Amino acid sequence: MTSRPEAFLIDLDGTLYFKNEPYPGAIEVVNYLRRANYQLRFLTNTTAKTPKMLHEQMQEMGFDVARNEIFNATYACLLYLRSQPQISCHFMVDAAVKAFFSEIPMDAASPDFVVVGDYGTQFDYASLNHAFRLLMDGAELIALQRAPYWFSPDGMRLDCGAFVALLEYATGKTAKIMGKPSELFFRTALADLRLSASEVVVVGDDITTDIFGAQNMEMRSVLVKTGKFRPEQLEIPVAKPTWVAASVPELAALF
Repeated sequence: MTSRPEAFLIDLDGTLYFKNEPYPGAIEVVNYLRRANYQLRFLTNTTAKTPKMLHEQMQEMGFDVARNEIFNATYACLLYLRSQPQISCHFMVDAAVKAFFSEIPMDAASPDFVVVGDYGTQFDYASLNHAFRLLMDGAELIALQRAPYWFSPDGMRLDCGAFVALLEYATGKTAKIMGKPSELFFRTALADLRLSASEVVVVGDDITTDIFGAQNMEMRSVLVKTGKFRPEQLEIPVAKPTWVAASVPELAALF
């Protein structure tokens, strides 16, 4: 018999909501899990917003979540940079997110790290070539996450992972990934929960980040057939979920 988990690590965009609209039953299943005394953490690779901004967004949509339950790649990166003594960074991130890193020394001429996140239309030849030169001069590459695309209200858009891949190819360097599926990201959430990997279930729509990351950590997982899910992903999967659900409300039947 499968042991009852103590907590869930639940993805946000594509799992609980899509294009800023909650999936039917998503708010209710979060409330159900709380009533069932599961601990909850919400893990997302979203890098265009700080945890505070994500918390406000979820509250506006009607989700009952606490600010300290939200972990995103931006927060994981801040924790990592805090652990690195006497370093400086060149940030390729949105202005609001850059302010989130205000405690980290910034250097656009000779940084120790180039940090790449959501940069929107500022990803142009000049900005990418500047980052390329910094990396070739010795800086190391940090990627907040490496998803190739995301869904905006007006359709699919390139995500920062596409530009991280460009910089890796051009420089021959490998980026240190802060978000899913990195072990660092999941260990940050587990440490906050004070639980072992075997006591936690990961829930998400992305088999390459949510499910692959869970498998790498030897955690159980639920793949939901919403958001980024595509049926062909189950034919030759990059990772094998423990359970597959049509959508997140099915958690109430599984647990």
